[in-house]
Amino acid sequence: MNTNNTLNPFLNIKTPKAWGPGSFEMALPLVKATNIRPSMRILEVGGGSGQIATTIAKHWNVSVVTLEPWANTNEIQAYAADEGVENQVLQLKIKAQSLPFAENTFDAIISIGSFEMIGDERPIALAEMTRVAKTGARIGIAEPMCLSGAMPDELVELDIQCSLGFQKCFSDLDCNRNLFTEQGLAITESYYFGEAYQWWLNYRDQRRISEAEQELITRDNGRWISLGLVVGEKL
Repeated sequence: MNTNNTLNPFLNIKTPKAWGPGSFEMALPLVKATNIRPSMRILEVGGGSGQIATTIAKHWNVSVVTLEPWANTNEIQAYAADEGVENQVLQLKIKAQSLPFAENTFDAIISIGSFEMIGDERPIALAEMTRVAKTGARIGIAEPMCLSGAMPDELVELDIQCSLGFQKCFSDLDCNRNLFTEQGLAITESYYFGEAYQWWLNYRDQRRISEAEQELITRDNGRWISLGLVVGEKL
């Protein structure tokens, strides 16, 4: 398919519902980096609104199992039905830390803006993701990350005072790369997005997050918060 910005299906979703910064902007680079192709079986960790899983199913002609452990409705399944791919998208209310799938089940595994929220259990989740991926499959994350170095002191104070959890959730690119290699994955691509801070500002301006989070994004001024991508291949 043509992948220039004017035809990027993720940027042409009607009434987009992003659950984090840069979700739709990061989706196409991640799809390309994980070599998603027609007829594949894809696992998505963190389904959110279901718009990314549905768009992948519709435009790449694949089946997608999407995990949203906090879902209380069938919103994802309903959206897939509205887009004509109900039979290609399966919403499951389970966690990546304990996957009920056999080894070597999926052709590619992705997570956009969700993997960092698993926190200290990320190694467990990634081990499970690796287990259920086929040999040669690629596993990729595109998500909020931090730049290397300590969080600025005034942001630390705000993060702790308002229990935002930025320090707890965000890792830098090297830490994420190391996490992948520790699971035996061969890194095929890894980088920070150059537009990351602007995407954070766009997310702030939607006013769907707390005032404290908005303030932290503003104060950061591109010094520490970022967005990055890491993809590894199962050998």
